[in-house]
Amino acid sequence: MTLKSIFAYFFTALAFTSAIAVTKVNSSDSVAQTPNTRQTTLNAKANSKWHPQLIRTIQGFTQMVGAIAITPDGQNIVAGSDSGAIKVWNLKTGKLVRTLNKHTDSIVSLAISPNGKTLVSASGLNEQAVKIWDLKTGAVIKTIQKPDWFVKSVAISPDNKQLALGIWNTTTTKPQVEVLNLTTGATIYSLQGSSQSNLTVQFSPNGKSLASGNEDSTIQLWDTDTGNLIYTLNHGAGVRAIAFSQDSKSLISESYTQTVKVWNVQTGELISTPIADSGIVFVNAVAVHPQGDLFASALGGENGVLNIFDLNTGKVISPVTGYSGVVSALAFTPNGQTLVSGNSDGSISIWQAK
Repeated sequence: MTLKSIFAYFFTALAFTSAIAVTKVNSSDSVAQTPNTRQTTLNAKANSKWHPQLIRTIQGFTQMVGAIAITPDGQNIVAGSDSGAIKVWNLKTGKLVRTLNKHTDSIVSLAISPNGKTLVSASGLNEQAVKIWDLKTGAVIKTIQKPDWFVKSVAISPDNKQLALGIWNTTTTKPQVEVLNLTTGATIYSLQGSSQSNLTVQFSPNGKSLASGNEDSTIQLWDTDTGNLIYTLNHGAGVRAIAFSQDSKSLISESYTQTVKVWNVQTGELISTPIADSGIVFVNAVAVHPQGDLFASALGGENGVLNIFDLNTGKVISPVTGYSGVVSALAFTPNGQTLVSGNSDGSISIWQAK
């Protein structure tokens, strides 16, 4: 699957619609772009020094890297490609640890449990399968596969108990977010807040919220205890990627159309718009630094761009160069010293701050 075909597919999906079951909508048109005045306990001084240097490139696949994750101990990279393969590498040495070949379609999303025991993977429309793996042995624990569930995103809660799935139901042509018990696979609650497909789901690091980003430009924030909708935000374009800051106070959303936005989670107010009208076709991926107020954002198109941004101001700290193709996936290591990018040519780039 090429970047061009992915881009065309996602915009084709915008044709499907259904009613939005929400009670409150905060439009980006009516929210003032005020400075971020929140108090932070993170290390802001480290941000100004985060200028990535390429230390290693792994030619891991022959097709695009669709998803990437780092194990909680910071030892291994887990990546999945359009070929359907998932591979695990030692981050320090770059040596291949294991290959997981149980999927038959492109890998669209990966999540690793905070305790490092479980890997969850989701595959493309031709297979429509979610697999839960024992990360230590590489064995498949459970396969979740329903004929009308196209799962586009997976996320695991901080307490290792819940699995969230962002789903496009191909039978009802309606989106849904399913929250399951990670151990049993039983449904805890089903959520529907958007009119079009759920592209991405993420739990907040404090475990209190679940965010879903959607093709209809909305972002829903849900209470994880009750499954109730807290509020709805309007990004203004289909939301391709979302990520919480480590303190759970900010949410970053990225769209198809040149924009990245940073929101105050407690109030729903727009903090800043780091990228606007850049001429780039769409935003591919986002990763938030685990210790400092910065994030990495990858923009797609014929000439992709990868930048490091200050989370509070929205300003570019450092542009990143030296990768192959277009960056399609991103992840920081838990200690924040390394950034790993998956690329459209199947390679994986490993960066360290200098």
